[in-house]
Amino acid sequence: MLSEFQALEARDPRRMQRVRQVISHLLRNQFLHVEDRGSSGLLDTLLKSDVERLVSDYFDVAGYRLIVRESEGWAGVLPDTEQISHPRMRIDETLILLLLRRLWEEGVQEGDVERYGSVLVTLNAAYDAYQDMVARARRPTLSIAEFKALVATLERRAIVRSGEFDDELEDIPLTIRALVATVAGDEFLAHLEELLARPDFQDSEFEQVHNNTDASEEDEP
Repeated sequence: MLSEFQALEARDPRRMQRVRQVISHLLRNQFLHVEDRGSSGLLDTLLKSDVERLVSDYFDVAGYRLIVRESEGWAGVLPDTEQISHPRMRIDETLILLLLRRLWEEGVQEGDVERYGSVLVTLNAAYDAYQDMVARARRPTLSIAEFKALVATLERRAIVRSGEFDDELEDIPLTIRALVATVAGDEFLAHLEELLARPDFQDSEFEQVHNNTDASEEDEP
């Protein structure tokens, strides 16, 4: 594989630089979305068949699978669980991811789907839904500021996108992207729903739940 990168460097240094940028972005953020600043060109580069193969091989060595969904405008890497164990997520981040998957599904069912399969909600509406969810799970509720901060961590991974604050509505538009359905897949949902429904649910049990979504600094490819 190294020889292929060296051959590309010798043949087309500019293209090799773009390949480095794609790999670097995925290492830092796990996903890229065409609507984010600077990501459109990276996705265009990745969609070249030879580049996609090189990038896929690179992450395969580290135990990650490259996924490209051109119709949904994104690409990203997920752990190959046959090679490496699942990274862990913080409890509250996992709950918010579960919530966003639910809100996205509701939007799709109601036909409120935008370009690339995204669903538009607002931060306040998402927070209200979050409060209802954690009340049923008997967990302490995050403040709106803490909730917003965790949403921002998912935004850095391109799972959601926040708009500008609306002074009149005193709210922020929040776009939930279709990639949330891959990040929080059906198995992920079923397991969490089962845990949340248990009357003896404990934080320590939740912390042991592994999930295939987070390429954190500690576990990144």
